[in-house]
Amino acid sequence: MIKRPALSMALALGATLLMAVSAAASSTYTEWIHGSELPNATTTEGQFVGEATGSFDGTWYIDVRHQDLSHHPAYITGGSFQLDTFINGWPSAIKGSFVGGTVSQTSGFSGCTNQRFSVQGMLAGVGVNGGTGSGTFRATLTHYRAYVWFVGCVVYAASVSGTVALTF
Repeated sequence: MIKRPALSMALALGATLLMAVSAAASSTYTEWIHGSELPNATTTEGQFVGEATGSFDGTWYIDVRHQDLSHHPAYITGGSFQLDTFINGWPSAIKGSFVGGTVSQTSGFSGCTNQRFSVQGMLAGVGVNGGTGSGTFRATLTHYRAYVWFVGCVVYAASVSGTVALTF
């Protein structure tokens, strides 16, 4: 017959191990994103904001640093990702960092037409307020351009749409 203190300790140890295994398990969450580029973009950095729908509805912000867009492809050199949402009824921020990827122009190579770019980014440090998870960011960036007399071809707006998959 097992004595009560030993049984209590065994049950507590089992519950602790079960919680540790559950906490170690991770899931992949997919978000569909669309938004706009902020007007302070440069040829080596873009900042975007928008709406996310999917596993965690909310708003998102990214800052993507990359080689000059004259490179084909331009390699992503850093940046950050944040999705503001609610988890279990509480305001939460899922964060991560860009650790690689590419920005590749796919159309609009000549004339003053709109330009499209494929953005393929890898994320690390993903989780609520950061963590040890990972992710992928896949989107199409469109630069809307027009010819302005005496100025030339100018980008007057930019949009982005795609998906982000987050594992944490």
